[in-house]
Amino acid sequence: MNILADVSTAKNGARPPIVRAQVLGKRYHLHRGPGHLLAHAVFGSLLKEPPAYVALENVSFELLPGDALAVIGRNGAGKSTLLQILAGVLKPTSGSVQTSGRIAGLLELGSGFNPEFSGRENVFINGAILGLTERQIRDRLDDIITFAEIGDYIDRPVKTYSSGMFLRLAFSVAIHAEPDLLLVDEALAVGDVFFQQKCYARLNELRKRGMTVLLVTHSMADAAEFCNRGMVLSQGRKVFEGRGKEAVEYYFHHEFGTPTGRGTERSPEVREQSRSGSPLAASGLKQEWDPFEANPKEILELSLTEQFGVPSAKAVKALIADREGKARRVFQQGEGLRVYIEFLVQQPVEIPLVGVQLINAKGVLVHGRNSLQFDAPPPAINRVGTILRCVHDIKLDIDVGEYTLESGLAELPKALFSRRQTSAPSEIAPHIQLLSHVSRLAAISVIHRHQGDPCLFSHYGVADLPSEQQLSLLPEAASTE
Repeated sequence: MNILADVSTAKNGARPPIVRAQVLGKRYHLHRGPGHLLAHAVFGSLLKEPPAYVALENVSFELLPGDALAVIGRNGAGKSTLLQILAGVLKPTSGSVQTSGRIAGLLELGSGFNPEFSGRENVFINGAILGLTERQIRDRLDDIITFAEIGDYIDRPVKTYSSGMFLRLAFSVAIHAEPDLLLVDEALAVGDVFFQQKCYARLNELRKRGMTVLLVTHSMADAAEFCNRGMVLSQGRKVFEGRGKEAVEYYFHHEFGTPTGRGTERSPEVREQSRSGSPLAASGLKQEWDPFEANPKEILELSLTEQFGVPSAKAVKALIADREGKARRVFQQGEGLRVYIEFLVQQPVEIPLVGVQLINAKGVLVHGRNSLQFDAPPPAINRVGTILRCVHDIKLDIDVGEYTLESGLAELPKALFSRRQTSAPSEIAPHIQLLSHVSRLAAISVIHRHQGDPCLFSHYGVADLPSEQQLSLLPEAASTE
């Protein structure tokens, strides 16, 4: 994949924008039923205006030739509504949008395809919708079929296609129409990794020639590394616009459904422990440089977050950073992730065990370790109201994608901990008591390496496991007469 997140638009000179959206808004009236809708149509202003749902409000931006804009946000933020307005499917309630050139949209899987017609027939129909002449479609037909990789299925009804075949053909038609503006709504998530790589390589090629891409996605890796620009929508409003990577960082810190550093109210016991003279202030954790003091806006306040365990132990705050202690949520493959997390413990604990887990978007546990797997013995907690801080490092030799973090605190008797290297896991596990567990600690995004060794495609699969390979040429077998 050729990463074009830093494509410069300066080469476009004085060329006008491909898209100019000004204070776009879209509202839907919430009628109580068909009768109420009919009455409102008949009597108009005589009836009270029904309440409205605001899907989009006051959204403005411009796109230049060669731009790739990622539109990200939670479900219901207004992303698909924006794309449908740009595609001409919906009319805005307020504001205006100006587009120039040919527009191709992948707004819904198989939209514009007739399921009863063959793939070949749908190519001609969809190509005509995108503004191609019959001669242009015939000239590009072989390339469209080859790119789609559906073989003999091209002459079968598309209702017999799998979702992946549907996507490949729709995307192939769209890009071979060589539009000036391509609108994509999550469609690329359906294809396998090899097809996605081929799609992005083709998109990069077209961007070099001036095609503009607007991508609605939940893939933060795509937004950070493919798109040079990013926009975050929240409840129908634009809350951030900047570079793609900056938009991902903003989304994780301010809009993602995990605790954020926006001043969540602390519980009374946590406020008390944070005052001068508290165990936290008196402990050895207050050093000359403190990551929480260095990143105050990025602290994850956890005291009010739902946790599992016992009332006497609670995770109170955390910070997601790199190895230098700088708060981050987007990492390149191979970089170091550092998780800082603090627990307020109101009971004595013989051996505290802190664990951190990394889970991918499919719910697969990619990495998990706790204090049992490290050499340094954890300090015993003897005082009520002690703050226990854990600093957990993970080298992200893993696949590109989105991941979530979980953490927890448990207790183990001292006698069992000292025998951990000679005991089977089945002997120790029943004696571990869970004190606190946070299942939605934070989310991070891992993107391809942009510089240094090894190259972008370091491995396949979930993790980069230690491996070696050796090739040799064997002498030819002697021919027998």
